[in-house]
Amino acid sequence: MRYEGPIYRPPSEADSLLIQATLGCPHNKCSFCMVYKKGPRFNVRPVSEICEDIDEAFELYGAKVRSIFFPAGNTIAMPTEDLAAICLHSKMKFPALQRITVYGSSQYIVQKGLPDMRLLREAGLSRIHVGLESGDDTILKRVKKERD
Repeated sequence: MRYEGPIYRPPSEADSLLIQATLGCPHNKCSFCMVYKKGPRFNVRPVSEICEDIDEAFELYGAKVRSIFFPAGNTIAMPTEDLAAICLHSKMKFPALQRITVYGSSQYIVQKGLPDMRLLREAGLSRIHVGLESGDDTILKRVKKERD
């Protein structure tokens, strides 16, 4: 399995299989976050490579995998079809899979829209970790979190 750059996961994902689907963060301007300032730049890994990593994990862990977390800043920013494809592949490989999770900020979730979010849910995405964010435009500007 391939990993590049820092890998962070919430405590609730301690027992999850970690498969890197994206690198870095697509926004990467927030003044309070230093996670990806030194790289890597945001990049979506090819679906074929991600599926190879899922296949390799199956060879290592088999039916033990109950949850998968796709780490990196805003994996929800992946093209919907790509994210759905890796969710479906995960469900196929791991029949006992109970949860598929990503990070996602509210602006990327809103950009997806309801039809894409439904498609992702049907593909198996069951949890999105969203950080607490302000709704105040002045605060968002101050911390460089304003919408692109």
